[in-house]
Amino acid sequence: MIRGTIEIEFPNNETARVVYESVLFEHKTVPYRRSRMNFSLKENKVIMEFIAKDNSALRGTLNSYLRWIKVAFDVVEL
Repeated sequence: MIRGTIEIEFPNNETARVVYESVLFEHKTVPYRRSRMNFSLKENKVIMEFIAKDNSALRGTLNSYLRWIKVAFDVVEL
């Protein structure tokens, strides 16, 4: 098992909230089988706590979340 936490800090609470809420739907609907992710918001940080069965599962899960977060942040910056 691989466990870890990633915190992404945004310029302000509002930006973090918008990004978090944008990704939340994906978080709730994606059926991962080999990994689990706790996805939360704390002030100006989006926090991802993960548990994966192997490196491949970890990489796939993190790539998805980081891509969704980047897209949401890019849209906020427009």
